[in-house]
Amino acid sequence: MQILVKGEARHMVAPDQITASVTFHEHADSYDEALQKGVNLVKDYLSFIEENTDFSASDFKTSSYSIHEEFTTNHIDPKGPEDLGKKLTERVSDGFYFTQYAHLEFDYNRERLAKLLVLTSKTEGAPRFRISFGLKDPKSYQRGLIGDAYRDAQQKAETLAAAAGKHLRDCVNVDLDNIGKSMDTDFRYEKAYALRSSDSDIQNQIQNIDESFHPDDIAVQKSINVVWETSD
Repeated sequence: MQILVKGEARHMVAPDQITASVTFHEHADSYDEALQKGVNLVKDYLSFIEENTDFSASDFKTSSYSIHEEFTTNHIDPKGPEDLGKKLTERVSDGFYFTQYAHLEFDYNRERLAKLLVLTSKTEGAPRFRISFGLKDPKSYQRGLIGDAYRDAQQKAETLAAAAGKHLRDCVNVDLDNIGKSMDTDFRYEKAYALRSSDSDIQNQIQNIDESFHPDDIAVQKSINVVWETSD
């Protein structure tokens, strides 16, 4: 008789990586103007950050960018008897919108992040930030859970064998192919900042933001399938 069981293990791990997702927006009346204003906005911001922090422009990786035109549909009042009872509308352009998405990944450091956010708030047309805390190598943490998952599987197999009046004998197969698939990646700590006060002391602002960041630990999970032989 063989018994197939799933062994599971779960640990909470402190984050070791910060990801800042950055979004730049610009609006203009024409496509060319939106492109030019958007490119200059990104270029000026990256130059400012490079001059005032230990981040470089190349640390920001562009995910995508787009320029699109948006429209508004307006109601038109009837102009004559022939228009009565009709729904008259006109489509009016709201202009062109430039959007560029970028992300910045670096080792967990709250003070470094706080300085980045505060100095960003001092720039013209400051981009929007979404901050995420995560793990640089979640699979390495999962591999550390294999032993616990195996012991969990053995306990389950012993319980099932005893219930069937059998004795647990040999482990004949362990399936580790699902490593990396059980990582809990849904946890996010996100907050958008729009600081605009230029009168406050920058160092005080950095300290205030630094003290406000208390991210939760991240759940790391591992499950394995184990087959055991039994005997009477």
